[in-house]
Amino acid sequence: MTRGMTRLTGRDLPRTPWIPIALALVALTVAVALRPLESAAFVLLVAATVVLVLRFGLRLGLWYALVGSIPLRQALAVDVAGTITLFYGDVLLYALAVLVLYERGLTRILKRSVTFRLGIVVLGLSVIGLYTATRVMWGAASVYRIVCQLTFFYLAYQLVRDGRTATRTLAAIVLGLAPAAAYGLYQAFLPVDAQLPKWGNKMIAYGLGDSPHIRIFSTFNHALRFSHYLTVGFGLALGLLASRLSRRARTVTTATGLLSAVTNLFTYSAAGLVGMFGAGVATAVVFRRRRVVLLAVPVALVVLFFASPAALVRKFENVVTGDAMTVAARMITYRQAVQVVRDHPFLGVGWGSIRTALEGRYRVTRAREVAFTAENYFLQRGLAMGVPGLLLSLAVCVLFFRNVVRSRARAEAAGWPRAALLIGGTAFYLQAQSFPAAEPASNYLLWILLAVAERMSVSKTDARPALEQPVRGGGQA
Repeated sequence: MTRGMTRLTGRDLPRTPWIPIALALVALTVAVALRPLESAAFVLLVAATVVLVLRFGLRLGLWYALVGSIPLRQALAVDVAGTITLFYGDVLLYALAVLVLYERGLTRILKRSVTFRLGIVVLGLSVIGLYTATRVMWGAASVYRIVCQLTFFYLAYQLVRDGRTATRTLAAIVLGLAPAAAYGLYQAFLPVDAQLPKWGNKMIAYGLGDSPHIRIFSTFNHALRFSHYLTVGFGLALGLLASRLSRRARTVTTATGLLSAVTNLFTYSAAGLVGMFGAGVATAVVFRRRRVVLLAVPVALVVLFFASPAALVRKFENVVTGDAMTVAARMITYRQAVQVVRDHPFLGVGWGSIRTALEGRYRVTRAREVAFTAENYFLQRGLAMGVPGLLLSLAVCVLFFRNVVRSRARAEAAGWPRAALLIGGTAFYLQAQSFPAAEPASNYLLWILLAVAERMSVSKTDARPALEQPVRGGGQA
């Protein structure tokens, strides 16, 4: 050895935890072999979470990862015991909620947020409805869903305190759709007898010559639920183009929005097509002062319709002409729902007794096309919680649009994504008039939009990011 240099031995080198790494690789290999799609989703989310935490700090990094992972909820689920399922996203949700709750508490949001207080009342009515539940686990699952959506609202209200954070939150929702949309588009070209994930409800649509096609559901458990989320994501993408985005972010947002729109066509949902048309009309209204947008939107909508697969066009034509069985089936569900609300006006039948009521006393027909739901967002709440629940749902909707509309000048000055909230919210409520929209993914998305809209309505142009603390790597928490 040369003088001045010190010889290094094995004891001087940092020890690498080879055993844990080897065990982790073996576990990952086994997981990929047994459940490849779920493993890929998990690795993708963990990698994205690490990158986001390093870039934006612990709280906001976890928050962006959380909202972006909503479409992967079913793919990241693990059956613990029987019908009890553990969702990775819920673990992330409550871990972040405990952290923020410890720092911020509940007092301020209870005093200042009207929407949050309305949500507490909805939760109370839902808990009362468990008393008469004929399917207790169904009712308990619905109550748990409402607790989760209120937790999403709480986190969004506490963390999204400025326009930049709001824009990034909505962008995370849109970008989080990309893996689900890409996998859904892959499903669209599979043969009808192909093996699909067990978490979804396989449905068939028929095109020219009665050729069958899979109604894709991707990482969701139903084609209509997937379609609804795609529609809202498409609306948010359109609205985000009005925000202060970099050229790269604008390109990625546009590409994801187009991917969502194209994928939505293969859900073969006429309501999804109507919802996207509604998002386009809302875009034209928001950007009415820009002549290019006014000309581009109608052309794009016409191209979208004629580019639709034959099975969707056929279904849409049948809906318009009244030949579709689904139209008559929905009319029957509306009639049944009105009868239930009329007989149970104060508390409804509870979330755990809706199916029992519609299968039994209030059943009008035994046609398979008639679902045991209200097939309408507001009527479904009326079934579960009576007239009070119906009015509360309407009040939350009116409050959302009021918060978005009245804060125009202040929101634009502070860089809030007002256009995205207005277009995305319009798309949500428009398509939700054709199905109950009671599943977790759509409700989580809605309550995030509600929180961002309410925070925007009370913000100031000089608002600072919430929980701003320096972290390693130059980010902010």
